[in-house]
Amino acid sequence: MRTRHGLVRDLQSDNVLMTTKERLAQYITTEKQRAFETDFLLDAEDYETWDKVEIGKPQPGKQTFTVKSEDILAYNVSMLETDPLMIDEKAAQSSSTGELIQHPIFVTQLGFYCIERGPGSWIRTPGARNPGQRIEVHEPFKVGETITMTVTPVDKWIRRGKHYITNRLDFHNEDGALKTTWWLTLIIPPTRDRMLEFAKK
Repeated sequence: MRTRHGLVRDLQSDNVLMTTKERLAQYITTEKQRAFETDFLLDAEDYETWDKVEIGKPQPGKQTFTVKSEDILAYNVSMLETDPLMIDEKAAQSSSTGELIQHPIFVTQLGFYCIERGPGSWIRTPGARNPGQRIEVHEPFKVGETITMTVTPVDKWIRRGKHYITNRLDFHNEDGALKTTWWLTLIIPPTRDRMLEFAKK
């Protein structure tokens, strides 16, 4: 059983088996995964909050993402794919792209990586809930492409006491081709105090 404190406990004895960070470390296989901070409670006090986000102001993502075969393979495996075209690089040479076929939501990995702790960092908010996402793939990412992302807050609203927010994330390659657009929507705490209150529980 996982807890909010980042511990994995045995359901019968309640003994701590491992921390969430230790559990995740078993599945980290790529260079980018090793460099990515998985503890979203760290630096939470610096994240953007619902009440401070300025609608309509585009900003560049903090990091770029150079696509490697290992990134696609690791994501596909994490999604429990078994199709050889998605998990076997040799078999994938016969695919329509000549490369591993990407999982339809592979872009979510790019989104978290490019945002990191920069503009759009509310995506890492403790206590966030996912009401549904919209992703449009214009063309597949290609191995070797360096992807930049633009973050544009497009809407925020309150419904039944819950605070919703949507960013449009546009992903382009080094030639300026639009690869994917992700309308990222979450329900998050409305203020920093409320967010930190949840993080400390």
